[in-house]
Formats: sequence, C-alpha cells, structure tokens
Amino acid sequence: MIRPHTPPEAPADEPARRGEASGSWASPWELDLEWQDAPPGKKIRYVEPKPTPAPEPYQPKFIPAAPVPTTPPAAVEAVPVAPRLAPPSRLVTTPRPAPALEREISWSTLAILSMGLLALVFIAWLYVDDQAPGLDQDLLLNRPVDQAATIQTPEKLRKFLHSLVPFDTSQTQGKPPWLWDTPSLSRVVQSNGTALDNLRDLLEDADWHPTHAAWHAEDPCMDPRWQQVMVLKQAEAAYLSRRMQEEAAFVAAIDLAELGWRLEPIWAWPSCYQRSLEAQTLAAQTLADLLRQTRLPEPALRQFQRQFSKCQPTTKMLEGAMNAFYVHEKKLILGPKSGENLDTMPGGVQMHRPGRLFFKPHETLQHFATAFRQIKEEALAPLVLTAEVRLKDNPVAEMSYQPNSAGLAYYHQRMKTYTPMPAALGLMRARGNLVITLFAVRRCIAEKKMLPTTLEQLRTLNYLLDLPLDPFSGAPLQFSLEKGLIWSVGTDLKSANGAATEPPMSDATEPTVQLGIAVAAVAK
Repeated sequence: MIRPHTPPEAPADEPARRGEASGSWASPWELDLEWQDAPPGKKIRYVEPKPTPAPEPYQPKFIPAAPVPTTPPAAVEAVPVAPRLAPPSRLVTTPRPAPALEREISWSTLAILSMGLLALVFIAWLYVDDQAPGLDQDLLLNRPVDQAATIQTPEKLRKFLHSLVPFDTSQTQGKPPWLWDTPSLSRVVQSNGTALDNLRDLLEDADWHPTHAAWHAEDPCMDPRWQQVMVLKQAEAAYLSRRMQEEAAFVAAIDLAELGWRLEPIWAWPSCYQRSLEAQTLAAQTLADLLRQTRLPEPALRQFQRQFSKCQPTTKMLEGAMNAFYVHEKKLILGPKSGENLDTMPGGVQMHRPGRLFFKPHETLQHFATAFRQIKEEALAPLVLTAEVRLKDNPVAEMSYQPNSAGLAYYHQRMKTYTPMPAALGLMRARGNLVITLFAVRRCIAEKKMLPTTLEQLRTLNYLLDLPLDPFSGAPLQFSLEKGLIWSVGTDLKSANGAATEPPMSDATEPTVQLGIAVAAVAK
C-alpha cells in the first residue's frame, strides 16, 4: 500500500504558521508589543517584506485507489488573520503632524507674528514721527532789522561791567543803601568812580540799536555783576542825598530807571527783560525814599516825574518780547533750519540738546508756540495777572522714556523763565503808578503849600495828565491823608489800608508809599 507523501516538519527556527488556508502567518514579534509604544502623533511606517514564493503542491506519482475525502472550504474554521508587522529593526518614525493640525498651527503663528510686527512698527513710528508745526506768523517779529554795520554799545556795556570794583556788603546785608552808615556809602561810591563814569557815558549814547544782530553774540545780562550794579546806583543816590546834593541824587535814581528802559527792548535774550524789570523796581524804591523827604522845587520835580514816566515798562512791549522769546527758543531748537538770519543765532551756535530718540524738535516747538500765545492773551487782559501764568496746555512727562520725554523736560525748564513775567510787569506797573502819583503830591506841596484832599484834585491842578490806576483792581489808587499813604490793593486784591515797608513797596500784597507828611484827623 502506498502511503501519501507527508511533507517534512518545519525547522525549529522557522516561524509557526497559522491560518494556512488563508496563506497568512504569525510573527513571533507579536508576543512582545513594547516596540509599538511609539510617541503619540507619530505615524508608524513599516516596510513590507518581500513575499516568499509558496511551495509547489505535492504531486503524487501514483493515483490512489480511492480519493481521500477533503473537508469543504466552508467547513473549515476561519482563523483570524494578524496584521503583518515588521520587526522593530525595520520601523521608521517621523515627527509629522496630521495635515489639519499642521494648517491650524501655521495660520495662528502667522497671525501672531503679523500682529507683533505691526505693534513694533507702530511703536517705532511714535518715537520717530515728528510732524512740522503749524503756522506761527502771529509769533514772529514785525520790527525792522538794524542795518548798521557795527555798533559800539555792547562793547561799552562789557567795559562798564569789567570796570566794577567788588565791594563787601556783608555788614549791611538785607538793608537798602539809604540805611547804611555814611562811611560805607562813601567807600562803595568812591571805589567805583570809574564804573559810574562808564555807565554815565553808556546812558548818554544816542542809540543803543536794540535790534542789531551784535546783541545775539553773547548774553550780556547773565553776568552776575549786574546785582552789584543795581546796589551801586542806589548807594550813589543815598550818598549824594547825605551830602545834601538832592538833585544829583534824583539823577542817580533816574539813571537806574533809564538803564532798565534801555534794556527793555533788547529782546535777543530773556535775561535782558528780567534785568529791565529789576532795575525799574529798584529805581522806584529809591525815588520813593527820596520823595518822602525832598525839598526840591516844583519845576525840578516836574522834570524828574516826566523822565520817570517815560521809562515805565508797557504791556505792548511785553507782547513784542513774547514774540521775540518764541523766535529765540525756535532758533535754539532748530538752529539754521529755523529760517532766521545766521548772524542772529544765540551765541552763534545751536543748543546742545538731548538725543534725537526722546527729543522731537517740532513737537517741542509746538508746545512753546501754544504757551507763548497764552501768555500774550493773559498779559493783554484788562487786569494784570496777580500770579505766575499757569499754562493750559501743560504736558507732563509721566514716563521717563516716552517718545518726547526729553523735549517735554526741556520745555518745562525753559518756560519757568517766561511764566512769571506778566505778574512781574503788573507789580512794576503798580509801583510805577504809586511813584508817579507821589511825584504829583510832592509837586502840589512844593508849589501850593497844601496837600490835595483827593487824588482827583491832582488831575484838576494839572499835576497829573491822567489819574494813574491800580493795575490789580482797575480802580484809582487808595489814598489816605490821615496816614499819609498811597497804596495798591496788591496781588491779593484786598486792601489792608496801606502798609509802609522798608524798602518801600516791597510787600507785593500791599505796595505802599509814604507822603512824608501826615495830617491829623479832625476830631468829630
């Protein structure tokens, strides 16, 4: 009997076969699933092994006598087929996200980067953009330029300042010169005889040429010796009065007022206007002291009254000065780009300003233009301001590194020079009107041998062309025969019935002058 041929058993190292009917086989690597723990989001790709050709079916040499029954395919139990997986050595992993997630991440990243770029551009624009200011024709100067080739006045002024001999006032500090002892007055005046002669020659100059470009070369009024000049002229007036040279003493006081009048139209530097008001104030105080004890005749007093009235500062002059000071600041900031003449540049150079990043020239200049317009408007008001101008457009640098922080700091520092000027002018106008009225009273006493009962009577007697008004109230000055005082309501706008001080009119809240003669009140 011939037995059917049985295939040889598979070797031990050959993988066990399962589901031979379906032609699939199981790998022993399925028993260890650790290699399948790949990171999430990574796609596992394997390489399909080349299929092994199936062995040819066995063909028996002899046909069996009876066919061997075979199980129908439908009766064969189906065996689950395991997926064909490659061994770990053939696995390849790549960090590739799913297509939808990849597109979502790309669009969000692009949007964030775009917004960051726009923010960076906007911040850079804030720090760099500096638009040119608007029209400033209303703040430009309207007076003609002096065409003289050269002038001698600035050189004479420097010569006068250099000729001053320093003097020690430590023993008399805080006292006006007319309260000094006579030896101190004599020592100060005689040691500065040359300086006084130079000043007299300077005041006799026919024309100071206040609009000439030579005044822009250097600031002549920032010299610290100007304080000594003021005290020297007051000491000269007091010394001459002690020597019974009363008319010469008045001339010395009027010289001080004329010096202020000469400095007032020199708009090249703000310090000259400040020195002008200072000289006018000290001249008024000196004249008030001389008038309360004068014995000069009426014609001499009338002449001095006229000279002093001529030297009084005016609001119109302040208005022009504000325009000039704006141009001055414009030249400091923009230099030659300001459009002004090169020979009028302050000191011949442009200011050494901070770095460009935090200093915007045109924006800073616009703040100056707004501030000077406000000062002009308030100075031209019917009543003079009683205090420093408070700027409406007053930007405050809250952050140290905002786009124009350096420009705002410069603006605030420079405007401290200009905001007190209208109030200083108002106080000087009050003091000047008090002295002019006192001149009229002393003229009436010298000529009529009588005291006026009212200030209105001085106008009817032609001692005053117009009745001087109190710039703080707009009404006539206060007058009291019983107290022998004339006073202004002052910066507090309240009358305290006069308060005499030494030096005269030193109290800004109640500027007061003494007549030198008091009339006893009539008993009722």
